[in-house]
Amino acid sequence: MFKLNNYTITENKSVKDALRLIDKNGEKTCFVINNKKELVGSVTDGDIRRKILKKRENLNQKIYKFCNKKTTYFFQNKIKLKKIKSIFLKKRIEIIPILDETKKIIDLKFKSEIFRSIRKKKRINKQFLSKVNIVIMAGGKGQRLDPITRIFPKPLVPIKDKTAVENILDSFLNYGAKKFFFTLNFKSDLIKAYFNNKPKVKNKITYINEKKPMGTVGGLNKLIGRISKNFVLSNCDVIFDFNYENMIKHHIKSKNDLTLVTSNQSSTIPYGVCEVNKQGDLIKIIEKPKYNSLITTGLYVFNSRILRIIPKNKFLNMNSFIEILKKNNFKIGTYKIGQKNWYDIGQLHEYKKKLELLSV
Repeated sequence: MFKLNNYTITENKSVKDALRLIDKNGEKTCFVINNKKELVGSVTDGDIRRKILKKRENLNQKIYKFCNKKTTYFFQNKIKLKKIKSIFLKKRIEIIPILDETKKIIDLKFKSEIFRSIRKKKRINKQFLSKVNIVIMAGGKGQRLDPITRIFPKPLVPIKDKTAVENILDSFLNYGAKKFFFTLNFKSDLIKAYFNNKPKVKNKITYINEKKPMGTVGGLNKLIGRISKNFVLSNCDVIFDFNYENMIKHHIKSKNDLTLVTSNQSSTIPYGVCEVNKQGDLIKIIEKPKYNSLITTGLYVFNSRILRIIPKNKFLNMNSFIEILKKNNFKIGTYKIGQKNWYDIGQLHEYKKKLELLSV
């Protein structure tokens, strides 16, 4: 049973106080009330991060300035479950307050409870990843997300009400993952400090520190002897939603040393493309041609034995590593997922597009 005071904060309290409360209740949300205990608005940690990002706001300011004054709520005598479900789906919020006739909060409706039966059906095997290590590459500078990454390192950019890397962690935790490795370089202290205040996950994370940028794969050399059997490697700017159990079973059944998770992607050239002969004479113009390609998504399954191929203390990207594996006759396969099973927020335009989609 939840305690209402874990979700409410008075309007004269600071942003820092609100963040502590949000971290305590674990729902990424709290509700702002006045001295009469009437609802004033709501605030999420995502709201706070975005406002700080845009306006360089101060954490000591009053939370009233940060809260959403148009909070969705229901009066206790007008509760309609069908309408609540519809709002949860359309507005992508997690909690709806229930008010009495004086506009005081008397109850909360949680999306997680309303849709509990649906979620149980989606989680096929919550313990499948319990013995599989998850490695997240979180050391890059995030130059494609500039200027956002001048303030936040790429893993901590906000997506909905969580950071990007928390969304990734949650997707693996839903399948029972218990052990994570983060490879760190750029703004590593910020990332460590952030997760040191996350008691639910901080003891599940081991940090691999890179003194200098090592590329996508270079830093993985430090995992030799610390990881056995198969493990999953993920970028920190791509979020997935599919059945990891099937992916790993495919990797094992195929006897792959490395499996690349792939997806189809369509791209259109926004110009007329000229087709010419050897003499440069025009044959025809193809107007705005569309191409379908099988692309890598930034998620991989490794057999730990290929770690020994990685040179020590040398910069190495995935493409070069794959060429080394091919020359040494290691087996490389692919596992295809749908276009709706992943999204990339590593580029600024894609990041903005995803924020618009989530209505945040």
